[in-house]
Amino acid sequence: MKAALIRVGVFVASIETVPADKTAGETGRIKLPEPLFYQKLSEAAERLGIDLFVFSPSQYNKHTKQLTGFRFRSGSWTEEQCLLPDILYDRCFYKQAAERAACQEVLAAIREQHPIRSLSGSLPAKWEVYNSLRQFPQLLPLLPQTAKVDQKGCLARLITHHGKDIFLKPSAGMQGRGAMRIRFLPLSLQWEATGRTRKNLPFRRYFEDYSALTQWITTFIGHASYIAQPYLHLIDQSGNPFDLRVLVQKDGNGRWGITGTAVRIGLPDSVTSNLHGGGTASGASEQLSQLFGSAKAKRMINKIQDISIYTAERLENSFGRLAELGLDFGIEPDGRSWLLEVNAKPGRSSFQQFGDHLADQLSVEMPLRYARMLTQRSNKPFVTNDSATAPILVYPSDKRIRSDNVQEVHP
Repeated sequence: MKAALIRVGVFVASIETVPADKTAGETGRIKLPEPLFYQKLSEAAERLGIDLFVFSPSQYNKHTKQLTGFRFRSGSWTEEQCLLPDILYDRCFYKQAAERAACQEVLAAIREQHPIRSLSGSLPAKWEVYNSLRQFPQLLPLLPQTAKVDQKGCLARLITHHGKDIFLKPSAGMQGRGAMRIRFLPLSLQWEATGRTRKNLPFRRYFEDYSALTQWITTFIGHASYIAQPYLHLIDQSGNPFDLRVLVQKDGNGRWGITGTAVRIGLPDSVTSNLHGGGTASGASEQLSQLFGSAKAKRMINKIQDISIYTAERLENSFGRLAELGLDFGIEPDGRSWLLEVNAKPGRSSFQQFGDHLADQLSVEMPLRYARMLTQRSNKPFVTNDSATAPILVYPSDKRIRSDNVQEVHP
């Protein structure tokens, strides 16, 4: 490995250890939350002269103030002593409040020892993001009417207002977990709730009366914050749910650009189209051309890409510096587009699934290039010429369409 110019620590909420099967002659191994992505990130970092390692709160010893991290070497992950990182790449996906508290405590302790810069900030819950975006007239027509489910009787008003067909999702959820469609079936005079559990398992429930439905919803939601929207029929010609994900990232000069765009198609009768729920990815241009013709599809994609850059700039102005965002758009059969979700920790695994190897590499390299730029700001002698580290791909300036993994969607 070349002499590292900067240190990038990928911070995750937890790292599991898989016990060794001694009868089979195995040794214990670790289980990272996004192993393929971190492997590609490590390989790209080595090409760029960056020391990259993955760590969780468990790798920091608050008594000795020492940090260990996992580096990818010779095809496997090795735990090694690490200097404190210059740049923190936050990829924490919390399963419970205790994990969030542990991460915050460790970061506070590390920052007392060493000045560390975050690669990207975070976004607040969906309700706050919605209220921020609706301030801009250019975006308002693209935002589904959204309400917070926070008062007794609120659900009944929303169901009545939206024709007894609404969509509920956690304000702080991800990957479609906990999302559901609520609708009244006039033929059977029943209420139907269909969606995915917090463990991302599909469910479908029927209720004979509204009282039983609301009692079940109250139990299902618990203390979580939920938002409600009208159910939008975002389906393809086969009746499968689909949406469009746009990945926007900053380059090595700190400028926003389009890295990739893809369509996700969900399973039949599913209320989500995310890949974690069994969805598949395909090319945005090909999919939309089948639905609307090539000319209209091109216009739609160009408009959505322009909106994505505009949205990224507005959110950054509102919530602080960001490095990458995944924006989810829904498209109705008549071609009307809706901006549904914005994710500050986007996935990208569908690049490989879709076979777009260039986009796959770009999506991994962009955060590292931006990390180098941030380090340059605080360390003037830092070498910025790419030839001083390794040859890297030229970022496309024509906003070409690419595929990307998506994480969380409206049905």
